[in-house]
Amino acid sequence: MQTTALLNRRYDLAVAWDWEYDVDFMRLLRRVAQEHHVSLIEITAYNLDAVLDALRSDMMSVASLLDRASDAGETFLPLRRFITEHGDTKNIRLINPYAASERTMDKAVMHYELIKAGVSVPHTVVLPSYQQAERLDGALIADLSRLKVPFVLKPANGGGGEGVVKSVFSPYEAAARREEIPWDNYLAQEKIRPKYLYGWRCWFRAYYLFGGVELAWWDDERHIYQPVSERDKTLIGVENFVAVMTTIARVSQMDFFSSELVLTTDGRLVAVDYVNDPIDLRLKSTHFDGLPDALALRIAEKIIEFAKQNRTDAPLS
Repeated sequence: MQTTALLNRRYDLAVAWDWEYDVDFMRLLRRVAQEHHVSLIEITAYNLDAVLDALRSDMMSVASLLDRASDAGETFLPLRRFITEHGDTKNIRLINPYAASERTMDKAVMHYELIKAGVSVPHTVVLPSYQQAERLDGALIADLSRLKVPFVLKPANGGGGEGVVKSVFSPYEAAARREEIPWDNYLAQEKIRPKYLYGWRCWFRAYYLFGGVELAWWDDERHIYQPVSERDKTLIGVENFVAVMTTIARVSQMDFFSSELVLTTDGRLVAVDYVNDPIDLRLKSTHFDGLPDALALRIAEKIIEFAKQNRTDAPLS
């Protein structure tokens, strides 16, 4: 796309994306945007330079930006730098501010902040990286020994399940496994036991969407989603999920993210994965382990609703 094609255009929403599996959701988002008369521009590797030129020269304006690309590689870093340096002066509302998103990536930081905010989280021992301490001191070994085995071990800055070990059987195994990602701190956490309803594990993906909350059943063992019905919401106490997600949003200062919440056998509602950003938006109609299509549609509608509320009719420079 050439810069001239972008001249004198005002967009309510820009979405930067680079993941091939986002294609179905972007098709859905385009449809919803058109239905609600919200102008949308997609920023891809093919038009990134042209978009940046148009933004710099004030020949194009964007009211809201959802960046699903700059965390995945270097291609979109110029966009990230531009928004960081000029987003405020250009009146671009960034969905999930970069500073907040970067802070929430560290599970150890979020763990302690959520405890202070009153969110129930797994009992956790935070371990230094292998590069910081090849051997754990006696105090940490003693702390690990108090965790019931097996326990879970996960890197503090990992995502998508990378580096997670679901069953660790000794403090010394945990200490050794840190070498797999030697630069990162680790969280050793109690294994959470979900209660069962209809024979399903009460493990959920919860989505915070600009002030609203949506839920889906999520089998943490098979990674399969199921819709949450109105009857389900009554049985599980949906208001408690909303309260937890609202607290996580307040602590994290994020607009749009997902968390894993579990109803346990002892009656707790526990956050086990705190803030996921960007979230996986693959659709179940094209991926067996994707989101229910109806939920994906509600997410698209919430994004467009936010863009519609945030848009401006101010003239271009």
